[in-house]
Amino acid sequence: MIHANNSGRVESKVYLIDDDPVITFLLVDLVESVGLPYAVFTDAASFVQQDLSGLAGCIVTDVRMPGMSGLELQEELRQQGIDLPIIFISSYPEVPSVVRAMRGGALDFFQKPFSTQRVLDRIQDGMRIDKARADMQTRARELGERMALLTPREREVLEGVFEGKLTKTIAHELGISQRTAETYRHLIMQKLQAGSIAELVRLTMEFMPAKN
Repeated sequence: MIHANNSGRVESKVYLIDDDPVITFLLVDLVESVGLPYAVFTDAASFVQQDLSGLAGCIVTDVRMPGMSGLELQEELRQQGIDLPIIFISSYPEVPSVVRAMRGGALDFFQKPFSTQRVLDRIQDGMRIDKARADMQTRARELGERMALLTPREREVLEGVFEGKLTKTIAHELGISQRTAETYRHLIMQKLQAGSIAELVRLTMEFMPAKN
């Protein structure tokens, strides 16, 4: 069972998907050696049948398995909008498979037998990459929530500040007093939790690409 944490994301773990018990044992021993949480699946179909909402961590999967292949799993996750780092392993790394996997966004592709240290390094890379993505998504969501607190008038004042206009210029363009414009700017900084004009501009710059 996949357990969610308080943020709605499930516990970050390494998902090991391979029908070869020897390779699975080796991978389990590998992730246990550094204390990484993990889950084992003997085929890709059973993995996608899980609740994949908020999935977090890194996937290590064989390419050739009964039923759904590792490459088909990669495509299925892409179609579901699940963007987890994927590491492929295979006894038969044909060039077309390697190219398809890497062009599909795979983190790496290893041939069996593989260097356990290299695989472990890439697994840890994958966990860090996923955490960084999650942190960025959380920040973007929180910033969007703060921006949503602004009134239409405050957004107009913020736009003026972002464009580098003086408070008196913003006030004149909006038909309000300079003092009122300064009050709006103060409220904006409070709502966006900005400690300075520089931070206010940086937050606005962060929000603009997220808005698009």
